[in-house]
Amino acid sequence: MKPRILCLLSLILTLPPLSTTAAGRGNYLYESAFTQMGQAYLDLLDEKNTDVLSNLPEEKRKLCLQRYQGILRDGVIDIRLALGYFDWTTGREVRAEGINFGFSPSMDLGAFSSLKELLLTPCHGKARFCGFRQDPQNMYRFSREVNIHGNKYVARVEVQFSSQTEYLSANLGDYRNEQKQRTQYMEDYFARGLQNADAIFYFGHSRNGGGPDFAPPIFVNGRNKVDYDGYYEVQRPGLKKMIAALSASPSKTPILGLMSCASREHFLRKVRAVAPQMGVITSRDVLNVDEVYTAMIGGVDAILRGQCQQSFYQSLRMTSNNQQFITMDGMFE
Repeated sequence: MKPRILCLLSLILTLPPLSTTAAGRGNYLYESAFTQMGQAYLDLLDEKNTDVLSNLPEEKRKLCLQRYQGILRDGVIDIRLALGYFDWTTGREVRAEGINFGFSPSMDLGAFSSLKELLLTPCHGKARFCGFRQDPQNMYRFSREVNIHGNKYVARVEVQFSSQTEYLSANLGDYRNEQKQRTQYMEDYFARGLQNADAIFYFGHSRNGGGPDFAPPIFVNGRNKVDYDGYYEVQRPGLKKMIAALSASPSKTPILGLMSCASREHFLRKVRAVAPQMGVITSRDVLNVDEVYTAMIGGVDAILRGQCQQSFYQSLRMTSNNQQFITMDGMFE
């Protein structure tokens, strides 16, 4: 049974026991579990065919070319993955793999390491979320050549994370200045991506509509409980910053993936109001981390192939749970 982590702030551990050694668990919390989820999904994508434009009806071919026209124009496909501050808040200390990670440890560093591993793994089937090379000048950027609609392009995927360390106590204590700088960097990185990337995916918490969020959680006073009622649902800090970034520039990313819980309900209407030409990928409900994580991988893979409407949608929804919870709007309509 594949590993699963609930996409709630009060996360429930349903992962199988992992090795207590650093090598067994990876370098970060649940790094190996993210790798297992991603590789299992790539195995499914390996069997999926890539669209041949000449086989599509004329109208669908036209809409597909229209979506990719701006993305492919400069010869470089610029895809950015912005990993939010992905805290695992249970109201108590998290103990896993023989280690006490304290209250609300972060999992985005583990997700980053896993995505890096998957991108650098040689390709063996039809999937293209593989076979990348790491940029020697930028450890967060990966590139490879892809063939889309009969032409060759340079694909560049950049992955950035939000947590300075896995430990909340350190991020609010000894590393608080570094954490503030990293949070500000990620907010700027996401805003720039919304304005000039070919595609940007946010992977993290929705904060009940207060996200996307790149900062340590705000808690109810005196409690290890995220303050939804008094802060996130009232202030909506992440949503306001996202809408401000989209509103501030005439140029906008053609594709936005909001890979977080119930993102369709929380964000879609306001995003589409300021960016009506944008294709938006969202989730329908509070769900498991593996749904949004694997859908992000499927979405990037679909872009790297130049998949059109039906095939793109299938790439997001290769499992029964993804079919139930993952959707997209405005992509090829």
